[in-house]
Amino acid sequence: MKVIVIGAGGHAKVVISTLQAMGIKVDAVVDKDEKKKGSKILGVPVIGSPNLLYGMDDVKAIIAIGSNQIRKHIASEFQNVEWLTLIHPRAYVHESVKIGEGSVIFAGAIVQPFACIGSHVIINTGATVDHDCEIGNYAHVAPGSHLAGGVKVGEGAFIGIGAVAIPNVHIGDWAIIGAGAVVTADIPSFATAVGVPAKPIKVNPKEK
Repeated sequence: MKVIVIGAGGHAKVVISTLQAMGIKVDAVVDKDEKKKGSKILGVPVIGSPNLLYGMDDVKAIIAIGSNQIRKHIASEFQNVEWLTLIHPRAYVHESVKIGEGSVIFAGAIVQPFACIGSHVIINTGATVDHDCEIGNYAHVAPGSHLAGGVKVGEGAFIGIGAVAIPNVHIGDWAIIGAGAVVTADIPSFATAVGVPAKPIKVNPKEK
């Protein structure tokens, strides 16, 4: 069984360090930027394009790319691999939490009882997801963000660094919450919302 990391940027450093902290040997990194071929990330070689995965059997992989749209595209493109789910040993995740394939929960994160994390989600460093939250596929809860109980985050939504949400609000699909924003009311799908309290300032394209 080979373990492959897809993506050789800064996010990959955190993903690889998480795998290593879990005691999982990483065999290689792949990235579409051919200039990165031959380099190493935390001792793991970058061997070439993600297209190499098409010729590999018995592969486990994780997408180490922060862009929610790109993770969705890659997950749909490479269906011959088994997607890993990562939980850093210094994260706290209650045993009742459900986590989909391909998702990562980084060091210092806290996920409380009966939260539901979708597939290919990022719960980043030091973020907290409280009881009964629902995090949609391909969403990203950035470092230091805090979601109170019962918050619903739609598919592909991005919760910016240091943002917070009060209990039971709904953040729509592919919405963007700016850094440091305070979500006190529902945010529509495809909206970008900033400020205290968070207010939508524009509508993002719906082609995802």
